[in-house]
Amino acid sequence: MALYKNGSITIKSEDIERVMAAKPENTSNARAYFKQTKLKNSTHISAAELKKEYGNVPVIVRGDNGIVPKHGVDATDIVPMPIEIDDKISAVDMDELERATDQGVNQIVDEYLDQHSDMVRETTNALCCQAHRGKIDYMMKSGGELIRYKVDYGDVTKLTLEESLAGLTRGQAIAVLTKMAQQAKKNGVGGPGEFVAGAKVYEKFVDLLTKAELDSQIKDESLNMGSFKVIMDNDSYTDIENGNKVTKSLCDDYEIVYRALNAGQKLCFLRLDDVVQRSAVPVYSFTVKGDDQRGTKLYTKSKPFPLINTKGIVWAEFAQTASFKVKFGAGANGTLAATVDNETIESGAEVEAGKTVVLTATPSDNYEVKAWSGKSKDSLVETGTNEMSIEVEGPVQVSVSFKATN
Repeated sequence: MALYKNGSITIKSEDIERVMAAKPENTSNARAYFKQTKLKNSTHISAAELKKEYGNVPVIVRGDNGIVPKHGVDATDIVPMPIEIDDKISAVDMDELERATDQGVNQIVDEYLDQHSDMVRETTNALCCQAHRGKIDYMMKSGGELIRYKVDYGDVTKLTLEESLAGLTRGQAIAVLTKMAQQAKKNGVGGPGEFVAGAKVYEKFVDLLTKAELDSQIKDESLNMGSFKVIMDNDSYTDIENGNKVTKSLCDDYEIVYRALNAGQKLCFLRLDDVVQRSAVPVYSFTVKGDDQRGTKLYTKSKPFPLINTKGIVWAEFAQTASFKVKFGAGANGTLAATVDNETIESGAEVEAGKTVVLTATPSDNYEVKAWSGKSKDSLVETGTNEMSIEVEGPVQVSVSFKATN
């Protein structure tokens, strides 16, 4: 319980634990990948830790020397930059504390600690997002300006896709996911995995499943495409680039990332600099009585460092080509169907520019095609044929009518 005495507040470890325990679950997909949390009682981390090898090793003949794990040979130390929040419990709140019960003191202190823990959590999530790309390149305060905090974990695999998202079929989607998972195996990281998809990719996958009447494979913010689990990217954070505020996500709209679940990813919290607390903790808060008697200074610090094995990450980005709606319908006494690349599409489907739509009219018994009408890039009027091909260069709208045979 926070202690208020003689105009001074003392925050105890149980106060921080109480606030953290009351927080809702952290739903960040980026943070969730780092399933192991490690408290590292050092202010720095060896660059060699980024180069550790994971995987199986040979067995040893009885009596022989054991295998020496490869930890890398880089003697460089990485000094992770801390999150530091300098706040002040105002004189107004201090006046409230003069009259507050012990419970009231806790409530006021908890409001500040709750806000600080949110800021630490969201900043940690942002660093976890960036680590997925094999690099941290994040805003860092230095004096009165913002510079860049940079860490290089090594290259991650990024596949070049020929498939356009607009014209993607379910079969092609499954083939892409298979290729990405197989690439992680080639990198030396097998076992289970999952995908996180950007907004446009996830939207397309939902559309493909819905049209295949596989809505049961969509649940909450994830779906099953074939045997693969795909999660919708829900991360968002703010960065400052060239003086401009920008909003970023784990994945860009047309991107998808595969994450091997047995890659040894962990989130480290390192020991803090210049504090009485000598052991590593996820969050540490303390107070200093203000010299001017107008309040109490409240400080919160944390030093998170996502430690990622880049071999377990595979990125891919779908081509961004234009697409247009293709609408079609038939009058009485017949039907009209359409295919693109030999796959059936429904009226209103988005079709990639340059693709060819094949329309097939099927008259009822004792009827034949009377006329085609509609528009694509140019006006369309044809008669007599049961099949028509249109190259998509803009929105397409076609209808067919039928007449009784003579």
